[in-house]
Amino acid sequence: MRRARSGQAGQRQFVLALLLLAATLLLYAPVRSFSFLSWDDNLYVTENDHTRSGLSMASAAWAFRSLDAANWHPLTWLSHLLDCSLFGMNPAGPHCVNVLLHAANVLLLFFLLYRATGCLGRSFFVAALFAFHPLNVESVAWIAERKNVLSTFFFLVAIWGYGWYVKHPNWKRYVAVAAAFAASLMSKPMAVTFPFVLLLLDYWPLQRLPDPAAPASRTPGDTRSREGKQWGRLGLEKVPFLAMSVASSWITVVAQRHGNALLPEVALRLPTRLGNALCSYFEYIRTTFWPARLGTFYPYAPLRPGRVILSASILGAVTGLVLVWRRRRCLVFGWFFFLGTLVPVIGIVQVGEQAWADRYAYLPLIGLFVVAVWLAAEISEAVHVPRAVTVGAAAVLLLAAGFATRTTLHYWKDSLTLFIRAREVASRPASTIEINLGAALCSTGRVDEGMRHYRLAESLAPWSALVHYDMGVTFMRRGNYVAALREFQTALQYSHSEYEPVVIGSLNNLGLVYYHLGQFGEAWNSYTAALNLDPHRHQSLLGRGYILFQMERYAEAAEQFRQAVAIDPSPDAWLVLAKALDAGGQAPQALAAYQQALHLNPELREARDRIAELSAQPR
Repeated sequence: MRRARSGQAGQRQFVLALLLLAATLLLYAPVRSFSFLSWDDNLYVTENDHTRSGLSMASAAWAFRSLDAANWHPLTWLSHLLDCSLFGMNPAGPHCVNVLLHAANVLLLFFLLYRATGCLGRSFFVAALFAFHPLNVESVAWIAERKNVLSTFFFLVAIWGYGWYVKHPNWKRYVAVAAAFAASLMSKPMAVTFPFVLLLLDYWPLQRLPDPAAPASRTPGDTRSREGKQWGRLGLEKVPFLAMSVASSWITVVAQRHGNALLPEVALRLPTRLGNALCSYFEYIRTTFWPARLGTFYPYAPLRPGRVILSASILGAVTGLVLVWRRRRCLVFGWFFFLGTLVPVIGIVQVGEQAWADRYAYLPLIGLFVVAVWLAAEISEAVHVPRAVTVGAAAVLLLAAGFATRTTLHYWKDSLTLFIRAREVASRPASTIEINLGAALCSTGRVDEGMRHYRLAESLAPWSALVHYDMGVTFMRRGNYVAALREFQTALQYSHSEYEPVVIGSLNNLGLVYYHLGQFGEAWNSYTAALNLDPHRHQSLLGRGYILFQMERYAEAAEQFRQAVAIDPSPDAWLVLAKALDAGGQAPQALAAYQQALHLNPELREARDRIAELSAQPR
């Protein structure tokens, strides 16, 4: 009989897992038709030469040494490289990979909770809330947030491994946990809270820590000694993980300083950041239980003392209640999981200009869901609510969450829709929103409208290098090279770090502007400066090749083009290499290069015609 019941439970678990998987994939199915965004997708994919080249030994080595995008996350880069190898520049592929990773996280969460607690219904509902909640849309529907879903995947795998290790502790299992944790850190450094989460897991549901609310023993001295040793042993067990977190934090600070992502103290004073952190915690709780008016970018707003006091009071009250009810260990686990896993991104060390962001709640939401579901289940059991009523209420709640997610998902289909929405829900005008809205409008041909938003962004943040860079690109595309020159120079003037993407982009575009203005010496210097910062910048190599070609130094031009082809073997790069070889009298090599260009793009009529001419010539 016991085996039959176990078999029935296994079948129910399998059916519920399939239901979660199917519902998650169906809910996020529209992302297959979504575009790349102009917001960070360009840094990670569309304008990143390394990523576009696909996965290779050279690109994999770059992934492990790169501090691009103000982070060290080699596994995230490797995933984008693999995307480009598999799907090219089709956004449907990486969008679907994000959804699959989210679905995997949903299933991992379900199985972890069920195996640890034995509560099938509660575990299913927590996992379903995680799958359906609209706050998670940003992490799933944004290709640049691959790092979030990937890091969470390895984080949950590491937790799974930790449960496996606790059953039969040995060094091999411990190393497996450490490897999964390292993979999580190498996907996104937000995973640094893992050692703290392990202590929470020791408290609940693994029950490895003593209950502070348990009745006192007859020998309190022996009990305290035994409990102290237990705490010490479990704390010592976490020291290697803590060392990994410290190392990752140090690397992250270096990377963010390298990319000028850390806001200086003069920009946001510590009291302001602390007040915003308290308000951000409240906002995450509010939007968890009432996810209305979700946007993309929430700008800093002047902090009202009353709002800070209210937020602090609510957080303090909830924390107090959780501690009073600490015999219900699930509440302690869930609440402190939420508070603790948000610490790296709560804004005490401010990265970026946002006050808070939906994507930061992806992992911490699990804690709030555990608190809400376990507490609601215990209350319903205590007052004897019929099971049909609880199941019906849960179903209605999940349907409402799914509807809200589908509505929110619609805003992520393209950059223009996304930033129109961001502007609608923002509490105040923000240069980041105006810049991105301007870029989206310009990319759809509505240049005059886009320029108006750029000008508004400039009035809000005249020191912004990005707005001047984007205006320079717009002027350059319209052939106004004098205005473009001015904007790129201003962008360089306002840049704070030579490793900012704006700096390399501005130098490269200055080379192109000077080239069109006939100032070849200045163009060469600009391209060279860009290559000194990024030797793999194939556009700069092409630019120097064009300059040498115009000067009829064909052999030197061909060498520049060869280096560009080695980085980005596009049909256009092969074509200009072929023309330089052809002009330099190297017909056999030119023929091979023309053939390679035509192979990559059969529509290149110039290559086809020249192949016919060279093939007809006597050898």
